Amino acid sequence: MEKSKVLIIDDTFVGYSSIEEHLVLEEVVCTTEPDPRRGLEHIIADMPDILIIDVAYAGIDAWSLIDTVRRNKLIEDLPVVMVTGVADVEMRVRAYEMGADHVVTKPYSNAELTAIVRSMSKLNRFRKLAEQRNEIQKSLMAVQQAYDKTIQGWVKALDLRDHETEGHSVRVAQMTVHLARAFETPASDMQHIWRGALLHDIGKLAIPDAILRKRGPLTSEERRIMEKHPLHAHEMLYPVEYLRDSLPIPVYHHEKFDGTGYPFKIKGESIPLVARMFSVVDVWDALSFNRPYREAYPQDKVRGILAEGSGSHFDPDCVGLYLELLDYFDQNVPSISKIWNGAEGTAPMRPPEEAEKPAA
Repeated sequence: MEKSKVLIIDDTFVGYSSIEEHLVLEEVVCTTEPDPRRGLEHIIADMPDILIIDVAYAGIDAWSLIDTVRRNKLIEDLPVVMVTGVADVEMRVRAYEMGADHVVTKPYSNAELTAIVRSMSKLNRFRKLAEQRNEIQKSLMAVQQAYDKTIQGWVKALDLRDHETEGHSVRVAQMTVHLARAFETPASDMQHIWRGALLHDIGKLAIPDAILRKRGPLTSEERRIMEKHPLHAHEMLYPVEYLRDSLPIPVYHHEKFDGTGYPFKIKGESIPLVARMFSVVDVWDALSFNRPYREAYPQDKVRGILAEGSGSHFDPDCVGLYLELLDYFDQNVPSISKIWNGAEGTAPMRPPEEAEKPAA
């Protein structure tokens, strides 16, 4: 265990300090500075964990030092113990007002001073751990923001390549998060769902333009190539460790509940739940918004198509809950439902923790 550093300001110091003599603790190492005017210089150089000042001897310079410490952003939280030979209430009040954490009156017992320093040493270690944890959290947040910016760049690249689906990735990501919440999915999974939904078609970057942008039906060979895009998504995303938990949507979102989908033709609950949720949202969005070759379907027709596909294309539980969710938004959250009820624009690219939440 790292020892706490204690700096003692005591101008009676001649080879040793009486305070230092009393602090025989395994968890601290003491240094004594006889000149309070050099105290700040010593503090900045050594960055002690605890400062002890003998006020009776250091006099006015001690008060000045405490004031300087509390005004300095670098050391303003430094724990300060004042030792005084003046048993005066006003003196103690002044010490606390100036920023002392403890005031010890002479003659003091070794046990008292030792207990105070030991307690402050523990608190200081906890404070340092908290600061380190906060710094780690800030670093993790910065990394996560950088990751999300990268993902947004990939999504924009997809939109630029395939204008027919512009805005689609963001909308389905937002709505899949809402559906996942309705399923009471753990909050810790939401970022993975959000990223997976945004990147669900990332594998299409490996599909030739001649196939991806072809007007009219694909040949059997072209369809075989197109149906490989979930496998390309796995190849692209699996090496990125922070995206591995987001893979189920890009890889499995074209599987069907009855086993007639692709690329693996798995069925039922063998398909990951998040992919089953997403496939409902994906088809709903494709039919609810304009495409260059057709206008958006009316919502009653879209929802009828989802209901018809329940049990074959879609998981019935996912269809039922999603239709309930859409009805809820229509009735209670017009800021969201206006997007699919004829208003211009698209859903903003917001991470799941910032999304509007339906009531329980």
